Amino acid sequence: MIEPDRKAVLAALPELSSVILSPSFAVLTTDHECWTCVAATSVSALWVPSFVERFDDGEELSVADAAVLRFVESINLPAAQHISAAAPWMLMATTKGSGTRYLVNRCQACGAIQGDFHLFGVDGPFGIVTLEEQGTEHISVRYVDCAIEAVAGIAQSTWIDQISARTLQPH
Repeated sequence: MIEPDRKAVLAALPELSSVILSPSFAVLTTDHECWTCVAATSVSALWVPSFVERFDDGEELSVADAAVLRFVESINLPAAQHISAAAPWMLMATTKGSGTRYLVNRCQACGAIQGDFHLFGVDGPFGIVTLEEQGTEHISVRYVDCAIEAVAGIAQSTWIDQISARTLQPH
């Protein structure tokens, strides 16, 4: 696979990262083929059932809908500990393409970064085309009853609503 050029990566970055606050979250995990060594590797994303978005100017926006966090630049320690336990392949790293330090997935076989640009791209494991074709049943959901505070961008989509329906069902 050819790495995307820096301009394309920067264009895909969230225009504005803000502080995202949610009373709970889930770690979504699926298998994916590493773009470097082609080994099967686990990749994860962070889902929030609802959130408050706090902007740099102090304004806050409450959003009742679910979202996934993208390009997570920082995260509170209790949430980070839960993420480490559920997805030890996720860690903070600076990517060559974006020059940005954020929470990334690493291939368990070769250690290559599986960046958000690739994972959330239209045909990535958390991309709209992939999930429209495969559905979301192959994504495991590990609900975490812990508040999360992160500097991140967000993404919302119909597939996230499908995850919400599964996650929020009474157990």
